[in-house]
Amino acid sequence: MTLEERLLRRLAERHPTEAATLLGAQSAEDAAGVLDRLPEESGATVLGRTTPPVAAGALARLDPVLAGALVARLPLERAAALLRHLEPEAREGLLATLPAAERLRSLITYPGGTAGALMDPSVLALPADLDLDEARRQLGDFSTHLALDLYMVDAQHRLVGVADLREVLAPSRTGRLSALSRAADPVGDLADLTSLAARPGWLHHDTLPVVDDHGTYLGAVRAERLRQVAHQEVQRRSRGGADAVLALGELFWLGVSGLFSSLSRPRVEEAK
Repeated sequence: MTLEERLLRRLAERHPTEAATLLGAQSAEDAAGVLDRLPEESGATVLGRTTPPVAAGALARLDPVLAGALVARLPLERAAALLRHLEPEAREGLLATLPAAERLRSLITYPGGTAGALMDPSVLALPADLDLDEARRQLGDFSTHLALDLYMVDAQHRLVGVADLREVLAPSRTGRLSALSRAADPVGDLADLTSLAARPGWLHHDTLPVVDDHGTYLGAVRAERLRQVAHQEVQRRSRGGADAVLALGELFWLGVSGLFSSLSRPRVEEAK
């Protein structure tokens, strides 16, 4: 074993959160190379604390047996959160190696019309203790996963706050990401369409974060997606004739109450 490998293992074993931060700054291919050189136990610990897009990208590039061994060591909720970021083919290949595959499938697949089914799991969340310069660098790597709100998580990937992306991107800002944190308005993953649409957070945000029973960040529902689904639901119910009045009531509840006023905010590209 080389000195580099010994130092890497020591860092992963004694300081997994710091190792995960460093891993999150790597490309998916390089992150896979690091995980391939770690013992399974410490590798799984670091993987579970790594930014999901990088973690999922690394899993997709690892040998399926090793990838399965790492995921099998994670709590089911965390494993499911990572699997949601994989392409369907890669996800099914990995699930085939896991003894808890059916349980994981039930966590990944949500009933239609719930927040879990509507959310975009790729909406980025970063560690709250990340330095702002490093946060801005990572935002550049994951520009396709951004929303106007940047969510923050702790070492267990639990949601701890939200920041305005424009404030994070301001080059004059220094310190930790947590300094810009505000209270988030999380939605339970099983929340139905009506309760989701009624959240007051839509008055100020174009996404709302989705969490599980443990507060683990799973992704975010975009206002544009909710508006699309709400419109389809109203159309479906209005076909019932006698249900038309109910449909109109829901139209008001889902659309006229100003829940989507945040869509008038500047786009992410302008914020940059």
